[in-house]
Amino acid sequence: MDTDNDTRRRLILAVMASDGDPAAQALRAWERLVEHLSPLIGEAGYCALYGRALQLVAPEYPWLTASQPRQAAPALLLNLRENLSSIDPVDAGKANIALLDAFSRLLSGLIGAALTTRFLHNAWADAPEGKRNAQ
Repeated sequence: MDTDNDTRRRLILAVMASDGDPAAQALRAWERLVEHLSPLIGEAGYCALYGRALQLVAPEYPWLTASQPRQAAPALLLNLRENLSSIDPVDAGKANIALLDAFSRLLSGLIGAALTTRFLHNAWADAPEGKRNAQ
């Protein structure tokens, strides 16, 4: 039987499973999360979760950082793109998957696994890269 955490992880892997530029894919995935989650948790809540997720993955990916502690979502995403564009594409993809996983685990702790999975699916299901393997 599939758990909500397994589904959440599959959604993350599906949205990043394209052959395109990992930095561009990452940015699209995060932009869609901002669009879908900001009405629920606010931009400040989104940025706080994103900042905490960065802290959680920093030991494994120390180059993946925010340039300033309190940035708006567009600035955070621009910084992420710069970070991911500056390294090997394989490492960029792994780092972004780890960051998405940390972010979604934090969100799940706040609103529950089932609702988090639903929000991820809604955010990414209509994206071309999210249609494959997302169900």
